[in-house]
Amino acid sequence: MTKKVLLRWTQDREFVAIDLDGDGAVGITGPNPPESKSMGASHLLLAALGGCMGTTIIAVMLKRRLNIEFFEIEVTGEHIPKWPMTFTHYHLVYRIKGEGVTPKIMETAIYLAHERYCTVSSSTCGEKTYEYEILPAL
Repeated sequence: MTKKVLLRWTQDREFVAIDLDGDGAVGITGPNPPESKSMGASHLLLAALGGCMGTTIIAVMLKRRLNIEFFEIEVTGEHIPKWPMTFTHYHLVYRIKGEGVTPKIMETAIYLAHERYCTVSSSTCGEKTYEYEILPAL
């Protein structure tokens, strides 16, 4: 069984998570999330994983003084069909556009988020894979 959410960076460390299997949406940010509509718990877990990774990656980009024009993360989770329907695999697709963003910077930012700073990533069981696309800056 597959579930999917799309996270789109809006500004600073804020994202909007959109349930691609339904029509729910929720704002995700660093420490103080804004009020918003709610989302199902398993989709929210995917959104939380993407949001946690995304806010950290954006923090790395901003620390490097990169001008990010666009950033989104698509998170797919595979889970077993029987209760408690535990997720066994997560796949994250990062799409980013900004002057100076390189594969090395993306790899470093993803590594730091996954291995050091993302609480949700370290708290979730299951294999995590990723890919990224660096879009041409305008």
